[in-house]
Formats: sequence, structure tokens, C-alpha cells
Amino acid sequence: MPALTTIERVRLLGSEFDTIPDARLEMCIEDASLEVSSLSINEAYYERLTRYLAAHLAILSTESKQAVIREKVDVIERQYSDPNKNIGLLASKYGQEYQRILEDLAELESKPKKHLNLMVI
Repeated sequence: MPALTTIERVRLLGSEFDTIPDARLEMCIEDASLEVSSLSINEAYYERLTRYLAAHLAILSTESKQAVIREKVDVIERQYSDPNKNIGLLASKYGQEYQRILEDLAELESKPKKHLNLMVI
């Protein structure tokens, strides 16, 4: 199965990927590609979902203790995950974005499709 995104596209997401070796990113991309390709969604979303899931996996593979699960800019604030709890996709902002995209796609699929029926006389 071909990879659904590239190392370069994952690196463009943030500077935190600059120090991650290409081999590790490639492995994360392969894992993410396998996961995303098994979803029953429009193929137009494959690359984006793969990119964010690969980024999430790469971040998890480099963080040893706590993951930042929430950041606030105005009054600087950073919230860390509990390293003893498995919080899945919530463990990184990239996993959260992956989950948000999947939820948006599920919502789009569940809305009734409007059809326009015309009869020409």
C-alpha cells in the first residue's frame, strides 16, 4: 500500500518534527496510511487524515512523560495529560484534529442529502 502523505507534509505541521528521524516519520506514516485506508470515507480526505494521524503517532513516540493536551495563548497556559492515563487521540493536538475531522465527516454523512427533482414539460 502506498503512503497517503509524505514526510515533508508532516514536517510542515510544526517545528517539533524537525528532530524526528525520517525513518521514524516514515513508520508513523505507514501505520497511519493503513489505518486511514481502512475507513469508509471519501478518499479526498485520506491525505489530510493520514498527515494528522502520522503527526500524532510521531509526537507520542517522542514524548516520554506528559503530552500537552491544551494550550492557551492569551494568558499563557499549558495543560498536560496524566502519563498514567491512556487518553488516545486527545494526547496531542494532532490527534485531536484527526478526531475532529472524523467527527465532521460522520456528521456530514448523517445529514439527509437534499435532492432537487425537476420535471421538464
